[in-house]
Amino acid sequence: MKKILVLVAALAFGSTVIGQVAYVQFRTVEEGKQAEFVEKETMYWSKVAKKAIDNGLMTGWSLWRKVGITERGAPNYVIMNTYANTEIDQTAIWSAENLESMGVSPAMVQTQGIAPTAFDYWLQIEDMIPGQNKFVVVNYAMPENLGGFISENKTLWKPLHQKTINSGTAGMTGWGIMSVIHPKGNNARFSAMTWDGFSKISDVMNYMRYQDNLNEDWQNVLAKSKMNEYLPDGFNYSIAYELVMGLQAEE
Repeated sequence: MKKILVLVAALAFGSTVIGQVAYVQFRTVEEGKQAEFVEKETMYWSKVAKKAIDNGLMTGWSLWRKVGITERGAPNYVIMNTYANTEIDQTAIWSAENLESMGVSPAMVQTQGIAPTAFDYWLQIEDMIPGQNKFVVVNYAMPENLGGFISENKTLWKPLHQKTINSGTAGMTGWGIMSVIHPKGNNARFSAMTWDGFSKISDVMNYMRYQDNLNEDWQNVLAKSKMNEYLPDGFNYSIAYELVMGLQAEE
């Protein structure tokens, strides 16, 4: 099987490639239940994902922990499953054979009871720069012009981020953009997201802090950007996540 490049576990966020589809669950886990949740997902449910990946039913799986608290009761963990396309056979993924790979009864290690899904999303990977990302900053957006937003990210911002990654000056390790497949509408939380990958939390904080001395490359991109038209109010939210565990297809 063709080896899948890692993005986050890349939400690489999971290991993904352009054109793939990602199913993302946002889970809310109480502080006293987090260790149990992580143990069950990494020791048991990851085996089901691995079996599905080995059988060509999925291309990647990853578990992410949100850095800090954005608001009380908000989702603090993210599970991402990636697929080659929208032709997904859920019955085969959750087959008896795959579930047996856990070595225990699924009922004994179910996690919805301690980590309910607050909401979930289906997304399409539009473009990316793959990398080994231990942390990602996810920028949630609701652009007024989705096509313009995606196009500018691919043609203007991607080369800038690639240059930053190649230089190694900002600790950036990866980048990508996704668009929402479902749910959609005026009341949706976001319709697109970008992510910036890093290997250290210190690089994340340095990247996110306010800086008034942007280098020439950034200034040149900003001079050409139309983001003030596509996204006049900026990102809805920029949140950092830490990779707990990630799986990907191997050769």
